[in-house]
Amino acid sequence: MFGLYPAGTRWVRHFSAARAPREIQKALTAHAGFSAGIFHQPFGENRGAVIAQKGRLLVLAERIDSASADLALVPDVQMQNLLWSFQSGYANQWGSRELRVLTGCDNWDALLRQASADYAQACDLVEEAVSGALEAKAAEKRAAEQLAAEKAAAPQASAASHSAADPVVGTMYANDDDVPWLPSDYLFDAPHPEVASCAH
Repeated sequence: MFGLYPAGTRWVRHFSAARAPREIQKALTAHAGFSAGIFHQPFGENRGAVIAQKGRLLVLAERIDSASADLALVPDVQMQNLLWSFQSGYANQWGSRELRVLTGCDNWDALLRQASADYAQACDLVEEAVSGALEAKAAEKRAAEQLAAEKAAAPQASAASHSAADPVVGTMYANDDDVPWLPSDYLFDAPHPEVASCAH
């Protein structure tokens, strides 16, 4: 179906879903931080079309317009080539500056640890999208946030309704007719010193 990729079988995870690839793409982009793919085929024809991407990882679909999805999660072409170089004994052809520019890691150990962690996380997210658990978690989180917001808004609303009157407006003066009414924020120091506008 997808064939072999340069990085080897360790860096390919296959998924079969009873959902359409476009539904999975929508779930991954809406709830898992993936970017939508443009259905290009980076590894060649019939090797999978990109439906979503997260960092250096691609979610490939065998067919885009089908009711069910056969998917593969693989590193992108550049990361595939780096991993192939490492596994084939060509790691020394890459200097620390090149690795840092290409991946943000300046040695192979850091690169492999980061790539493995990202890959494991992406595998979990794709698996949740395939099963539909990703949307369920997002709905639960949204409901919990809404409940927390409602609980936080209730005390604020009651506090606002019981707020004290303005101290200046609410103060009674001995002779109200002689005191001009000013809003409470009127009497404050000017931030800039006064300068005559016609001074030369």
